[in-house]
Amino acid sequence: MPSDLVAGDLVWSKAKVKDEWWPCQKCDVPDGSNGTQDLTPHIKLADGEHCVFFFGTKNFGKVKLIEKFEDKFEEFSKKTKRKPFLNALADVELYQKGEPTGAPHDMESSSPGSKGKDTKAA
Repeated sequence: MPSDLVAGDLVWSKAKVKDEWWPCQKCDVPDGSNGTQDLTPHIKLADGEHCVFFFGTKNFGKVKLIEKFEDKFEEFSKKTKRKPFLNALADVELYQKGEPTGAPHDMESSSPGSKGKDTKAA
């Protein structure tokens, strides 16, 4: 698992081993600033856990399994044709174009390599 990921990076994650990989944005636990709901009482991160924003569902969660988005795009993006998954990939494409998606770092500049990549999400 990559250790150089920072808040704002696009990633693939899954909550449990049996779950499918899902497109996400690594983020800090929302604390109520920037108009977000304060989730700090609900999301406590243990060692090795990451907070992520799930594209498509627009939910936040904590995960242990995480991979760099661009490194695994070809493999993970073709795993399923389910509509919620395809909608999530469409949200990633909007995010990469700088359009609003509800992701925590929509309006902020994010880390190098996380936005504006040539990777096509749909």
